[in-house]
Amino acid sequence: MSPGNNPGHGEHAVTIFVNTREFQWDKKEISYEEVYNLAFPNEPLNDGDVARIEYSRGHNGGGAGSLQPGGTVKVKENMVFDVYVTVRS
Repeated sequence: MSPGNNPGHGEHAVTIFVNTREFQWDKKEISYEEVYNLAFPNEPLNDGDVARIEYSRGHNGGGAGSLQPGGTVKVKENMVFDVYVTVRS
């Protein structure tokens, strides 16, 4: 996956932050799976692992919330995503 490296795609790239790392994103939305893959490239979740994704600086006022598996959220310039992986007990 190479977000932000798709010339002619027609979308304006915005800067987002995933676990404090900066990325260029050129789609209007980002999915739970895409955020996880930016945070932990080539590291799939193991059985029993759970990823919790929280975001801030999004749309609609404060723009804070959480992203669930299979879900998407509209991106905004300087949006922040925090990804936490825990082992389900």
